[in-house]
Amino acid sequence: MYLNAYQKYIDELLDEYGGLLISQLLTMINFKFGAELENIDGFISQMVRYGDYEKIHVGKEFALVLKGIEPDFDIIRSFSIMLAFLPDVIWHRKSRDFVTIRFFVSTLKHDKEISVIPVRAGDEKKLSKYAEDKFEKAKCEVIMFLLESKEQMNDINCDRCCRFAVIGKNGVNFYKKQDF
Repeated sequence: MYLNAYQKYIDELLDEYGGLLISQLLTMINFKFGAELENIDGFISQMVRYGDYEKIHVGKEFALVLKGIEPDFDIIRSFSIMLAFLPDVIWHRKSRDFVTIRFFVSTLKHDKEISVIPVRAGDEKKLSKYAEDKFEKAKCEVIMFLLESKEQMNDINCDRCCRFAVIGKNGVNFYKKQDF
């Protein structure tokens, strides 16, 4: 199947992340290509019809995934965190272990690496210990704990440079420990 530049980029993103919301793919295409597309429905329809892709219902939205692969909802949620940092994102990739996505943002002082760690209720202590052991106390390295609710912040004890995010009805909300 012939893929245009937008479809090739969608394919690259799906190859890296497994599946993403169509709204996330649209945002990334507009960012990468400087486009102002309102939708990518035609491109998606072609990929589903002629390629190894599936469009699946996820809540109120749709996701595009590679056929036969279940979407990783932690990746999809973590990707939303990264999108909140556009246009400053200069590099991103899927990670392993408890970190779902790592990305770099460009700041005036220096580039910062942000590692997103989804935290399910009950895993706060385990992931706090993981972050303490895995990450150094570096100003250019930020741990972003992706929480199910902001009350979980009380149960995370991490002496590293960390922030908290909760995805709500109106998008991503960011917190520092002292904000709560």
